[in-house]
Amino acid sequence: MKILVAVDPSDAVLLPVTRAAAMAKKEGAELTLIAVAEAVEDMESLFGASATERLREKAAKALDAAQGIAKAAGVAAKEILETGVSPEEIIVEAAQKGGADLIVMGTRGKKGARKLFLGSVAAKVIALAHCSVLVVR
Repeated sequence: MKILVAVDPSDAVLLPVTRAAAMAKKEGAELTLIAVAEAVEDMESLFGASATERLREKAAKALDAAQGIAKAAGVAAKEILETGVSPEEIIVEAAQKGGADLIVMGTRGKKGARKLFLGSVAAKVIALAHCSVLVVR
């Protein structure tokens, strides 16, 4: 079994990585962590290349934190760091390339009217993925 865990700089990633690492250990699964620094189209022309680099640095720190969680659970994990305008497509493509059986990711659990806008990365991954997706709140 192969598990791909999508991580981001928010605290919402801690529980999904913990759950995925526990599943990987129990099942003897291969664990891969992916972080995507979201690049906004024309961001560099508006804010300069440093804006993209700052987002990439935040994504790298999120990967480091996720790797620490995996190691604490006794699981070795591969890492993927990407930059792009469509994180959901990059995550799904990485899952396909890596032969993932499961994608695990978090959601921030919005309430009220914000809950209606399920245009989040998680919702898009669910719609595009070739495999099962576990969303952890």
